[in-house]
Amino acid sequence: MATDTPELQTTVRPDGCASPVPAGLERALTEVGRAILRLEVPRHVLREGESVDKAGYWLLVRLSEHGPIRLSELAGSVELDLSTVSRQVRDLVASGLITKAPDPLDGRASLLTLSGRGSTVLEAVSDARRQALAEALEAWSDEERTTLTAGLLRLAEGLHTTQKGAR
Repeated sequence: MATDTPELQTTVRPDGCASPVPAGLERALTEVGRAILRLEVPRHVLREGESVDKAGYWLLVRLSEHGPIRLSELAGSVELDLSTVSRQVRDLVASGLITKAPDPLDGRASLLTLSGRGSTVLEAVSDARRQALAEALEAWSDEERTTLTAGLLRLAEGLHTTQKGAR
């Protein structure tokens, strides 16, 4: 339940208390999300014939955080359908960015790991993204960047917690 005004949107929380949320905050976060998604994988970091789309980049990030991991666990961690992730992983394995090995605990399953080349590509892409962020935040003070980082991490955790509770 929400009431709209041009500057302020009041949301009623599950505990019945009103929580004023600036309408511009949602729009601003949407714009930041769109801008982040538009950041391409720089062509110069890839070898001839290699390709990594935005979804593949996200899988490389998750594997660097959680690997070795089963395909089903990877799909769950990125909250995507198993068949979708399976196709993306197949392409990343074919590109040599991910390795697939038998699961020693269950020979029917495989474990996915970031390959050495995958780590190199991931680091190069991450560097390029950090450079884009550095340019965008160039006029910001260290304190402003630290405050932004802390706030975004807190927001992400809050959204994650809220989404868990909604399931």
